Amino acid sequence: MEFERICKERYSVRKFSSRKVEEEKIAKILELTRLAPTARNNQPYEIYVAKTGEALEKVKKGRDNLLGAPLVFVVCSDEEKNWMHPHNDKNSTLQDIGIVCTTLMYACSEVGLGSLYVCAFDPESTKKAVGIKENLTPETLILVGYPDSDCTTSPNKGVRRQIEEFVHNV
Repeated sequence: MEFERICKERYSVRKFSSRKVEEEKIAKILELTRLAPTARNNQPYEIYVAKTGEALEKVKKGRDNLLGAPLVFVVCSDEEKNWMHPHNDKNSTLQDIGIVCTTLMYACSEVGLGSLYVCAFDPESTKKAVGIKENLTPETLILVGYPDSDCTTSPNKGVRRQIEEFVHNV
């Protein structure tokens, strides 16, 4: 799929079919995600993959409704690998996580799958239930799968600001 088409057609899937995601597609998604840029190439993230019934039940300890997704990526930050900005003492971790998650969602589209970025979950419950390493913080869940046949896009999907509203030439 062409990148422009992915950008225009990708939407947040809020109802997944029960069809399992093929292992080759999971591998492709992870390979493309691995290529995401991060500050200083520090790669301050770890990804936990939940694809079995048992694993998905563990993820549900932090978010009870997975909307039928047969696959969930728990994207975690690793503060030990972050980069500190020399001019404002902020670290790059959340920016890097955002880039990684966006790459992951576009990779899902590339292989014909839908996805949903979820930040409304209990990270501590997820961390305990999934068995996430102590130095990591669960930052987001990416729900993945085939959209259900009656899944529709949000009415706000096409609502975008005009370029002139957010671009400022200097």
